[in-house]
Amino acid sequence: MSLPNGEEPPEAKWDIPSLARIVQPMKHSMAGRLPLILWNFPIPRNDQLVKMREDGSLRRALDNLAERGIVPTVELGWEWTPAGALAMATTLQEAGRPVYVLQPDPELLEHGAWASCTVWGEGPDATRKNETRKWPCLPLADPRTGADRVRKMLQPFKDAGIRVAGVWFDDEALPHPWNGCFEAQRASEACKKHYPPGVLDDFKRFNEWTYELRTRLIVEIMAKPVRELFPDALVGNYGEFASSAETPFEGLRPPRKLDPSVPLMPSAYANTNVLPRHFKPDEPVTQEKVDAIYFFDLMRTVSTCNANRQPGQLSIPYLSRYTPDNPDPRFLKPMSQRAFREVIWHAFLRGASTIYVFNLGYPTRPQTVTPALSFESVEDVRSIYDALLARREFLDKGEPLNFKFPALFSTEPLWSGLRLGDRCLVRTFTLGGAPAKVQLTPFPGVTLTLDAPPEGATCIIHKDGRIEKLQRIR
Repeated sequence: MSLPNGEEPPEAKWDIPSLARIVQPMKHSMAGRLPLILWNFPIPRNDQLVKMREDGSLRRALDNLAERGIVPTVELGWEWTPAGALAMATTLQEAGRPVYVLQPDPELLEHGAWASCTVWGEGPDATRKNETRKWPCLPLADPRTGADRVRKMLQPFKDAGIRVAGVWFDDEALPHPWNGCFEAQRASEACKKHYPPGVLDDFKRFNEWTYELRTRLIVEIMAKPVRELFPDALVGNYGEFASSAETPFEGLRPPRKLDPSVPLMPSAYANTNVLPRHFKPDEPVTQEKVDAIYFFDLMRTVSTCNANRQPGQLSIPYLSRYTPDNPDPRFLKPMSQRAFREVIWHAFLRGASTIYVFNLGYPTRPQTVTPALSFESVEDVRSIYDALLARREFLDKGEPLNFKFPALFSTEPLWSGLRLGDRCLVRTFTLGGAPAKVQLTPFPGVTLTLDAPPEGATCIIHKDGRIEKLQRIR
């Protein structure tokens, strides 16, 4: 991207001016819609926030982000301080922005439900290099300790007169059926007697039972204590999904319904961990093949989750263009911008309310995800959300029409759409390099064949079969 005078822009830094240069202001009103949410943003978390509030720089930063549809979270993790969190929350509220709190403890449920557990099973844990650990007896879960912790966490905001609009959690540990948990539970005679009959007979039954328990603990430890203090607050947890026998989440998860007041938050990441299994040892790692793997993975995650969304339930998927969890230089390839942008389009047209952008970019060594790439991925989400807001009636009230997605390594075209009354907003696309055609039936008795170009195309289809092509958005 060049400046008007032909000069190259300065290298992006991890700061608000760089973000504001790359991420453009919204053209359409977001009133009544959820904002964009970012995992990382260039504002401190500690007592420096108090000084920024006093000198006005915090308010200026928040206003800058708000122009771009972004509302930062009040972070209660890493180097955060209580004074800094209250400074952020107070300034957000004074600016008329919703106050969303992020609690990033990945073991909140585990530590909160089994704090006093006295019955354990021993066995290897695949997440700890198969080191032997004590696994708590899952049926003995007691949510009271965890719920008390959440109340204490939020009480200072209540006392300060802050109206918390939502709390996002990042729990990723127990209860789950994976990584040795099932084997340890079944091998423990002391633990087995606490299970309902048959649950430990096979992994399928244990899998279903464990996710039922997880669903209940999310309500008891997260949702209930939050809403005791803030009755209208949204409460969501990273990675939570819905699934059914007809459309299993990611093709393998058991049937599951979250409480409909809890948003779906599936994790759709272009994660380098998924790449090695698809490449032979001497095979070149090409962008084309990398995109095919990522695109399939992300579209499957969003589609199989949102296909099971209940009426009125929000969907706030986590999307990432580049999550370099596998540091092998051979596989350090992000998703291309073209492929990532299409995932964003189709996530919104399959029922997403907003996007939680897992953009990374926070200063690290080595700096694998640069500030430029981080902010560019935010701009990709922002610009597509903005474009859809030009037809916001479809976002507000439209019904998703299609959750099918191409098979891995297929160049079969893809389409998504939202139907509202006698009109449908439709997006078509092919990941292949050549234009394709796709057939769809947006209304009973109305079957059409549309172009599905590599750059994507958007149109409105009327019930009488008329097609209104919309201007291409970059």
